[in-house]
Amino acid sequence: MPRPKKANIDEAATLKLENAFWQLLATERYAAITVRRVAQAAGVNRNSFYYHYRDIDDLAYQVVKHNAEHEVAKAWLAGLLAAFQGDGDWPVVTADAAILPHAERIILCARSDSSYLQQLTTDLLRQVWFDIFAIDAKRLTAVERLQVDFVFAGLLATLKSREIQGSPASLALLVQTELGQTILSTLEKIAAAQKEEPRKV
Repeated sequence: MPRPKKANIDEAATLKLENAFWQLLATERYAAITVRRVAQAAGVNRNSFYYHYRDIDDLAYQVVKHNAEHEVAKAWLAGLLAAFQGDGDWPVVTADAAILPHAERIILCARSDSSYLQQLTTDLLRQVWFDIFAIDAKRLTAVERLQVDFVFAGLLATLKSREIQGSPASLALLVQTELGQTILSTLEKIAAAQKEEPRKV
């Protein structure tokens, strides 16, 4: 019987470590999650952890990134945008069994006691929506940066709210409001302004 390839072993170890991180984060404060605890929960040794990650913050960055880059997580975030635009059936999108675990992980990070995880969540929301709107973060004016910071700080606060806990579909409540439409309009105006040249940054 052929020996498993090293790439497959590495992939299995990282998957175990990432799953262990999510399991611990669901019940523990971020500050209480240590390399030793993650390695034990994953059933791997500490050397294996350090082979793949520098420290807990690096692991957190990678797991949040991988979750956000997963196709169903993108579908959840894009579904929210479609609902803002009135093009999608948001409650149905969020009820999808494949989407819910990824949506819940995003909410879990938003609700964490860690400012680091909250910032990662804000950054991923911003990046996904900037990609959808074709907004270049480097070309934002000072006023636009203030608007964007306000919008995504508000979205983070919404994800942290009790109303969203256990029910990502509750975001439909925000979508249906005048505020939700204003958020969409603000991002659309920024995207339109960036198409004009030249502009002061």
